[in-house]
Amino acid sequence: MNSPVFLVRHAEAQAGGVDADRRLSASGKESFSALLQMLGTKLTVKRIFSSPFRRARETAALLAGATGAPAEPDDDLASGHAGGREFLELAREKGSGTALVGHNPEVAEAIAIAAGKPSAVPPGTVAALDLSGPEPRLLWLRSP
Repeated sequence: MNSPVFLVRHAEAQAGGVDADRRLSASGKESFSALLQMLGTKLTVKRIFSSPFRRARETAALLAGATGAPAEPDDDLASGHAGGREFLELAREKGSGTALVGHNPEVAEAIAIAAGKPSAVPPGTVAALDLSGPEPRLLWLRSP
């Protein structure tokens, strides 16, 4: 099996304001950073793509700091841009070792497809998926 693809829901954001401009909350940064530290070498991330929304870009920056992988925004990951199947297709196109940082319901829908059932996907959740076969398969799911 190749390196997995990682789906990440942005960490907890501050409430209020223009949706695309909302920043991560202090507790969101702290809990996501703690999760990244706990996951350690399980995060075989080579490239990171994130929604252009600020909270997703800030989450991607934390992931980049933990893994050394470069991060860049991708408009296809913007909230409301695609459903779970499209999110998985984008992950397949980006290739193994890629992390996609996005929003619910897209991330939760993609994880549900891979798991074969709905799963709780709170802010800051990281999922590893095997996309090497014809159907996506959830390897693991961790939340702060």
